[in-house]
Amino acid sequence: MYMLSDWPIWLVVTVCGVLGQSFKLFVYSTTKGHLDLALIAQGRGLPSLQASVLTCLLVLVGIRSGWNTGHTAFALVFAVIFIHDTVKLGVASSRQREVAYHLVASLPDAGHLHQRVADYLDPRVHQKSHVAAGVVFGALFALAFGIAPG
Repeated sequence: MYMLSDWPIWLVVTVCGVLGQSFKLFVYSTTKGHLDLALIAQGRGLPSLQASVLTCLLVLVGIRSGWNTGHTAFALVFAVIFIHDTVKLGVASSRQREVAYHLVASLPDAGHLHQRVADYLDPRVHQKSHVAAGVVFGALFALAFGIAPG
C-alpha cells in the first residue's frame, strides 16, 4: 500500500508550499473582503513561503536521512541562512519603504505619484511572526507527511 510517508521529499515540500499559499490566499482574501489572486505568487505574508518550505525540507530530510547526516546538515545551514536573510531583508526593506514614503509625502502636490508610492509601500512584508508561523507550519506539515504510521 502506498503511504503518504512514501511520497518523494520534493513532492511533500511542493504540497506544503501550495497549501501554505492557499491558506494565505484564504486568510488575506477573507480579511480584505475580495479575492486577491496576486497573493499566490508572493512569498511574504502569513505564513512565509520560504520559511515553511525550507523548514519542511529540513524536517523531512532529518526524519528520512537521519539527523546526523550531511544531507540534514546541508538542509539546516541552507534553511537558517535563507530564513535569517529573509527576516533581515524584511527589516531593511521596511526601513527603505518608510524613507521613500516620507520623501514622496513631502513633495508639494504629489497627487498621483503619492498614491502609487503608497500602494507600492504595502505593509505586508516578512514580519518575524510571519516567518515564525511559516517555520511552525512547515515543521508540522513535514511531521504529518514524513512519519510512517505505526
